[in-house]
Amino acid sequence: MNFRIAVFYHIFYEDSLDDVLQELAVFDGKEVYFFINICIDTPNNEFISKVLKEKLENCFITLSSNVGKDIGAKLNLVALYLRLDLDCDCFVFLHDKKSLQALKSNSWKRDLLKILSTESIEKISNHFSDNNCGIVAANKYILEEEFRNYQFEGSTNSVFLLELMGSFNINPPNYKYVAGTMFWVKVKPLLNFFNANCPLAIRASLEEGNVLDNYCGSRTHAWERLLSWIVTSQGYLIKGV
Repeated sequence: MNFRIAVFYHIFYEDSLDDVLQELAVFDGKEVYFFINICIDTPNNEFISKVLKEKLENCFITLSSNVGKDIGAKLNLVALYLRLDLDCDCFVFLHDKKSLQALKSNSWKRDLLKILSTESIEKISNHFSDNNCGIVAANKYILEEEFRNYQFEGSTNSVFLLELMGSFNINPPNYKYVAGTMFWVKVKPLLNFFNANCPLAIRASLEEGNVLDNYCGSRTHAWERLLSWIVTSQGYLIKGV
């Protein structure tokens, strides 16, 4: 793979450091920039930042409040990327996912991180050789919202989705998205959007803390879907590995 890569990683849990370094080792020898956001409430965040800078070349680190969970962090890092005016071909969105509400949280993250295996990266490279492919994610986590009767049926986020799609003129041909927000994505469609819509302004509209959408929706979880739809609304496809 000859792509220039920007990896965006959000760290919330103090005990994630070793796992993060192990996961990112797959990029050794590749042309890559690391953008890492650490929650300002994470214990020992200064030590974590120091180790990451020592271990990773081309590493940029930000600290931010817990707004929008990993979505808010990724928006923060995208804003930094725009300020640095780098020239990458694809982004990789990651975070130290631990869903404390999920009984199978370990297997959940393991499945999502299939996109970092050597075998999968070769498949991702082949997918991206297709000009129509915009996102590559783990097959199991490519989901689709059901839209009937002018609403997203069964989704607590329906009101927010409809509002935000209208406000930002996001009109995907279908409602497939990557659950868990870990995926590879071509830079072009995201830059088309975020050069016109400030990522920090979007972040400021998100909820604080460990926001959930079990019983009521949230802007944070709406943007989990919209990050995919930004890309597919520009004619690109989501493919799986």
